[in-house]
Parts: sequence; C-alpha cells; structure tokens
Amino acid sequence: MQRYIKLICFVILGSVIASCNDVLDKDPLAAPNPKNYWKTEAEANRALIACYAKLKEPILSNGPGQSGNATYWEALSDNAITTSNYQSFDVVMRGQHNSSTGGIVSLSWTIGFQGIAACNYFLANIDRVPNMTTTARNRMVGEARFLRAYYYNDLTQLYGALPLILMPAELGGNYMQVPRSPKTEVVTQILNDVDSAIAYLPNIAYTNGRAVKGSAVVLKTRVLLNNQRYAEAATTAYSLIGDPANPFRLHPNYAGIFFGEQANNKEIMFSVQFDAPLDYHSYDQVVGGRMSVFPTVDLRNSYEPGDPRRKMTIFEIGDPWAYNPNGFRAAGSTAEGQIPFTQMAFKKGVDTTVNNASGATLSDQHVVKMRYADLLLMYAEAMFESRQGADLRALKALNDVRSRPGVNMPPKLVLTRDIIRNERRVELAFEGLRYNDLIRWGIAQQVIPNQPYNGAGAKRTFKSYVFPVPQAQLDITQGGWEQNQDWK
Repeated sequence: MQRYIKLICFVILGSVIASCNDVLDKDPLAAPNPKNYWKTEAEANRALIACYAKLKEPILSNGPGQSGNATYWEALSDNAITTSNYQSFDVVMRGQHNSSTGGIVSLSWTIGFQGIAACNYFLANIDRVPNMTTTARNRMVGEARFLRAYYYNDLTQLYGALPLILMPAELGGNYMQVPRSPKTEVVTQILNDVDSAIAYLPNIAYTNGRAVKGSAVVLKTRVLLNNQRYAEAATTAYSLIGDPANPFRLHPNYAGIFFGEQANNKEIMFSVQFDAPLDYHSYDQVVGGRMSVFPTVDLRNSYEPGDPRRKMTIFEIGDPWAYNPNGFRAAGSTAEGQIPFTQMAFKKGVDTTVNNASGATLSDQHVVKMRYADLLLMYAEAMFESRQGADLRALKALNDVRSRPGVNMPPKLVLTRDIIRNERRVELAFEGLRYNDLIRWGIAQQVIPNQPYNGAGAKRTFKSYVFPVPQAQLDITQGGWEQNQDWK
C-alpha cells in the first residue's frame, strides 16, 4: 500500500500535501502544515521556489556529481551519440525502448507531473496570503503559470494526450477517473497559462533564475510552432523582437553564453541557475574530461566552411586541450578513453583551461534553456512557414544570428526551409532542442534511421513520434487509459 500511495503521489499527481511530503523533500516546503502556512509573502515565495525545484533534476539540467546530463537529449537526435547507459538514453537512441523501459521514458513523466503538482498547490493557495500587493501576487502567479505551461509542454511533446490536472490532488480523490485529454486540449490550457504569464510578468532582462515576460514569449512561440500555428507564432515572437523596450540582445561572445559570461547576459532568457558550493555540478570540467555524449559526423558536416561556431561547439583532433599539451586525441592523452569512432567531443560549455579529469571542481554555471538567438530563429521559421518568408524582418532575424561579433558569417540573401533548419542546428547544437525540432518538423522517421550508433555502422530505429505511457502508470489506472497507438 505504501508503494501504491507513493506512485499516486509521485507519478500521477505528485501531490504537494502533507501526507505526501516526499515530493518536496529537497526544497523549503517539506511537510508544511497547510493550516498554518500561507500567512506571509515570504512563505508564498518559498512555495513558488518549490515550483522551480523539478528543473534541478539532472535530466533537465544538472546536479552534484553530474556533468551536463541534460545534454544527453542530443543523443536522441542526429546531433549526437552516447556510449553511456545513463537513464536509458542509449536505449531510446537505438530505438529499443518500450513501455516498461525505465530512465527517461518513465522519469520524464514523473518529474513533469511533480512540477505541475507544485504549481497547482501554489496557485490554489496564493490568494490566502494577506496584505500582499497586487503587483507581487501577479508576478508570482505569472511565474507559476509559466512553469506549469513549461512542464506541460515538455510532457505533451513527449507523450501526446495527458491527464489535465489543474488543482491539487487529495488522497482518496478520483485520480483513477482523470482521463487523458487530447493534445489539442492540453495545448489550449498551456496557452492559457502562458498568456497569463505574459500579462503578469515584468518586461525586464532575465537575471536571477525567475521567469520574466521574455521567457513566457519564448515558451508561447515554441508551443505554437510545435503545433504548426505559424502565423500566431510569428506574431508572438515579434511582439518582443519588435518592441522598442525589448531588454534582450545577442551576446557578442558566442562561447561566453554557456561558460564564463553568464551573469547579466542579455541573450539568456531562461536558465536553471546554480550557486556553489552548496548548489553545484561539474558540467564544465567533466564533459571535457569524461566524454559520454559525442557529436555525429553529420553534425560536424552541417557547418558551413569557416563557421567559427564549429570550433566553439566541437573538439576535433589536434584542438587545444587542457589534458594533453599536444592537443585533443594526440598521443599520450589519458582523459578520452570513451571517445568512439567519431573522434570528436562536445566543447560548448566546457572550461578548456581546467585539467581536472576527476570532476571535483565545484561549478555553478547555469544551464541555458532559452535564449534570444532561438527566438530570432523561431521567428524566421514561423514567418517562412506562414508564407511571409519574403518579409525582410524575417531574413534580418536569421542574419542577425549569423552576423554576431565573433561569428560573422556572411548573410543569406533569401530564406529557405533548409537554410532555417540548418541554422537552428548549428546555432543551437548541444542545447537539447534538436530532438524536439525533428519531432515537430515531422522528419524524425527520415533522419534518425540514417544515423549509426556505433563504429560498426549499426543504424538506429525510429519507433514513434511519442514515448509510450509508462507501464507502471497504465497499471495504476487499471485499464482506464489506452496506450499510445504505436506502442499497443
């Protein structure tokens, strides 16, 4: 029975209530007494911080002893290969997963609904706080609704139809009768939430880990593109891009966005932030030293000749390398034992000056989830797909990304689908977006089977545009839900 209750709390609803206090045992709301809580703005703020807590899960960002684990999502796309068995990314990469696969197939569901539950708990109780200004309340509500939309968007992209849960759950409630709503209904709710976030959040630069209006604009644009609502996506993106008060700009140093120049960086629009020594990871050292996610030859070949982003994203043979004075993969190096047949490794986000193969250095670089270059490229895509590609504003958005200082690639004269998609690929490589791009473009079944996953040339299998609903979740509903079509 105890295991059953935990499944209900963690998997279906992640209920943030006193009897399920394990859900938030790593944040300030461990076992709050709901009768005594919600008396001050500070208490409400702690509850809001709990809504962000699930973003600290390693598969979504990073954590102590972790080394950029969120980057494993690249291995599901044509950008990367993994030789690690971490959280079954390798199983999904090869197309050998099923409804009983653990790791990301089940964990993504659990984490997402735990995050949603924290948001539901906050939104259901915020009005209980006395003497709170309307401005403070609206800002907090905007953040919580942004986060609920963020979690739901990730989930519906992975699983399709979902139970639409907008209130805190109670043990003994009708959780078994909550149906899966069609994806279209889930998207409607996501957009309702994100519209509230846009209305409530301040139009200021992103600095402290808390969502701002620009974060919500990126999310709405992403959701609309995911659902082929191109004209709306273009309008949404330009509402910020064309705003004279837009606080965001392209950063003049591409590499600095991911390491070394993140503080008050006007390109970063949302990230998962860390603060060593208590809240730390080892992304910048260990990705360079341990190497468990590797670029594909296909990704390397997608860069145009002379594109400096290739050297800022990928280690290649002979490149300067802190572990060996003779260069990357030169004779005598001891830190590259797992590198496979591609003879490459990812460089983005790595501190190339630190020789620390043990990963003991405490790092607190932030894991970037949204940035202005992505918004500009989504705008260019949305304009093109809504038959507005000849609009000079769309072409300018793409060329602005290409012409930033330190990149300085020559401008494109026209927009085409291939140009836009390749620009997204090289600009955003190793940021965890490529798999979702292939899914929303509907080309994953063409692209993925062409990718080898080992030196012998064994090819991957693409099984479905959605993950299976975890079997443990189906068992809980006792036949109340059907499995996704491709997994029956």
